[in-house]
Amino acid sequence: MARAARTDARVDIAVGAACVVAALVCMALPTSTRDAFAAVLRTTVMAPLVSMQQRAELGRRTFAAHDASVRVADSVALRSLRLQGIEQENERLRALLGLGAALKWGFVPAEMLRGRGLGDEQSMSLSVGRRAGVEPLSPVVSEDGIVGLVERADANMATAITWQHPEFRVSGMSTDGEAYGLVQAHGGTGADRYFLELRGVLLRSQLRPGALVITDGLGGVFPRGIPIGTVVQELKAPDQWARSYLIRPAASLSNIGSVLVLRPDRARAGVEGVWTNAASSDSAAKRIVSAIDSIARLTGDSNTVRQRRAIADSVRMRLSRDSLKKRIP
Repeated sequence: MARAARTDARVDIAVGAACVVAALVCMALPTSTRDAFAAVLRTTVMAPLVSMQQRAELGRRTFAAHDASVRVADSVALRSLRLQGIEQENERLRALLGLGAALKWGFVPAEMLRGRGLGDEQSMSLSVGRRAGVEPLSPVVSEDGIVGLVERADANMATAITWQHPEFRVSGMSTDGEAYGLVQAHGGTGADRYFLELRGVLLRSQLRPGALVITDGLGGVFPRGIPIGTVVQELKAPDQWARSYLIRPAASLSNIGSVLVLRPDRARAGVEGVWTNAASSDSAAKRIVSAIDSIARLTGDSNTVRQRRAIADSVRMRLSRDSLKKRIP
């Protein structure tokens, strides 16, 4: 149904004609009379329209300022998130540098590339290959501990399986040497796949929650002393002659982007004490950085804030070298 017209067309024509006549009359009036009449119109008829225009302009400026402030806030938040990610990545790289300084030789740094689908976390591609000294069965480690094992190696690339792979096996032991067993993926499709399982521990050997499990060097693949994970709880084993334990892995695969691949000669030479020295140097460097931050906050010295990272790296490398000199005659 058509909407009724707001006014008659004849009324609109009459109003328009009246405006034209009024305009012609005003133009014929003397200048003083015309200015007085225009002033009266501005203060009566035009005043509400001018006020509406001013409010509309103020609203437009307010919306524009709000949009600009929102864009600035979003930009600051995005940069903050990026900066936080960069700082976390720098911390991991510093820790990996500390591990490299503790190892000193016999390793190849590599970038780890993993898929995003379910099950892709069980394997990874490495950015190095045989030309860099990587061979099949080479251990892949991070600053936290075991990551995986090289499965195939090409000239410039390598494929490795992580500790989540069903075929991954490593012989482990407690740090006091009282308990030995075989570590493998706990299995499952839910959260269980993010845990390991220590099997075959003798009944007389009991581990408490929080106990560290490391590689024992048996089998000739993984050298002794690499952290595997910590004990969460004892599992009900189907065998009555052995115990089984649920292990929380030391290396979280979701936070790893760079790794070290141990060459066979370094694996044969052993790595005992390397992770302990790397952890102690990193802890000492963090304490020094914390002290520098406190001084910077008290003094307001921006140069101190910018230099603290370089000091931390230098201290960590020096502590690692000093600890190696004490162990190596």
